[in-house]
Amino acid sequence: MKAFERIFLYSVLAVLVFYVFLVDSNVESKVAIQEEIRARSIVIVNDAGQVAVRLWVYEGGGGVTVYHKNGTLVASMRAYESGGGTTFLNKAGAIVASIGACEDGGEVAVCNKHGKVIGSLP
Repeated sequence: MKAFERIFLYSVLAVLVFYVFLVDSNVESKVAIQEEIRARSIVIVNDAGQVAVRLWVYEGGGGVTVYHKNGTLVASMRAYESGGGTTFLNKAGAIVASIGACEDGGEVAVCNKHGKVIGSLP
């Protein structure tokens, strides 16, 4: 191989190595920030693949639900045409507290561990 061919070959290899290890990795490491994400439902799962959080919409409004690691619903926030509400449940699935709003006002309710209302404010 002639000296000129060696110099040319080594130069091309050096440029390729520079591009692959420096330029290309910098391009891939840049984070793309989305201005807006549009979806009718977003589901976040835990390491085991079980639903942990769900954001969703329906014809009358939308909601956010949070689940315990065993799959039980533990919190829910929903929007309705007439208002909205938040509900908290224990690990057995019984409602223990809720807050709701509607056209006439709002309500706060506290329940025992079995879901029976033990106190409320109209």
